[in-house]
Amino acid sequence: MTRGVVFDIDDTLYLERDYVRSGFAHVARWLGATSAETGAWSTWLWMAFESGVRHDTFDRFLQAHPNVGERRSVADLVAVYRAHAPTIQLEDEVVDVLRRLRREGRSLGALSDGPSVSQTAKVNALGLAGWFDPIVLTDDLGPGRSKPSVAGFALFERSWRMSGAEITYVADNPAKDFAAPRRLGWQTVRLRRDGQLYRDVEPRGDADRSDVEIVALPELADLLR
Repeated sequence: MTRGVVFDIDDTLYLERDYVRSGFAHVARWLGATSAETGAWSTWLWMAFESGVRHDTFDRFLQAHPNVGERRSVADLVAVYRAHAPTIQLEDEVVDVLRRLRREGRSLGALSDGPSVSQTAKVNALGLAGWFDPIVLTDDLGPGRSKPSVAGFALFERSWRMSGAEITYVADNPAKDFAAPRRLGWQTVRLRRDGQLYRDVEPRGDADRSDVEIVALPELADLLR
């Protein structure tokens, strides 16, 4: 029986696109322009994201707005984006699931890749410290410890004194999320819902495949029972 449940954060506990939109709006405001320019820049960044631009959005923005590029660098915009306090929250159905799992006596934890400064800001904005212990941010563990390394996952086994099928991992991205917990014998669940950045990514092989797929988090509580 599953005694502990570990959740990915991005696109599992909330939709990452909400964080992206919050970050772009913050960067536009930080640039210190008029309200009209701020609105236009925020819209430009979001429309680029919606059209599929990834990884070099700020490079393209500064190329399209050379007057801004004279004052600010890509590194400046990235730093402001990562450090901002995001406007994101847990959906009601997510809170309901966490409450139910806690009532059933299950240990709850969270594990996430990404720059520590941005992931910490997300943890704080979502109020995750009130739900999860431990919260493992792989960037804090050092180089080479991000998924698909087993390093972060092993911390839960030691902290909870559990192993194998006693723990279930819930995440969204088969490119990196499921290989490590499967090696440890954990149960794995893929949440595949509309709006996720990696919703349409398919596993490369059996090692990257989750044991189960669900389309809404409330299915998890019934699944574990």
